[in-house]
Parts: sequence; structure tokens; C-alpha cells
Amino acid sequence: MSTDVLLSKCYVKEVVNDYYDIVSRVNEILAQTGYEGKIVAQKLGIPESAFYRKKRRKSFSLKEMMQIVELMNEDGKDIENEYFKRIYEERKDGKNITLDGLETVI
Repeated sequence: MSTDVLLSKCYVKEVVNDYYDIVSRVNEILAQTGYEGKIVAQKLGIPESAFYRKKRRKSFSLKEMMQIVELMNEDGKDIENEYFKRIYEERKDGKNITLDGLETVI
């Protein structure tokens, strides 16, 4: 039996569980891209109906998930940095950021 850490049962199980968690939150990830489903489907190279089926079933492949993640920073948008910048600006004045307010960043 191999003692290689990369192939250990615990490590592989942890990676698979992390991936499952990410795929189960695909709707949140898709929302962060800022694109409508039709556009995401085109960028993935799949029919729109297949996209919505995969979205509903949370059955995107690893390759498709990587493409979706890449869409989050497409066109020079760095959504994470803009999000945290906006939170910082709102919080320093004692205000809380709302979801509607965040949409102006995206």
C-alpha cells in the first residue's frame, strides 16, 4: 500500500468533498459572474437547455466549473476585490452593505 500523501484516501476524500461543496454552490458562483444563463451556456459551448439542466442538477463537469470560475474575472473584473473594497468603504462609515448595493459593483 502506498504511503504517498497525494494519493492517501483521506486527502482524496477531502478534495472530493471540497469539490462537491463548490458544485453545490454553483448558483452563487454563477451569480458572481454577472452573466445571464444564455451567455454562460454560449461561453461553455453547450446548449442553453443543457446549461439549465446542469444548473438545476448541479452536475457541471470539472472542466465546466473551471470555465465558470474564469468567467468571474473576465473582462478585467475582479469581483472579489471590488466586493471587499465596497464592504470596507461601507463599514468605515458605520453602514452595512446590502445585496442591492453590491449589485452596483458587479
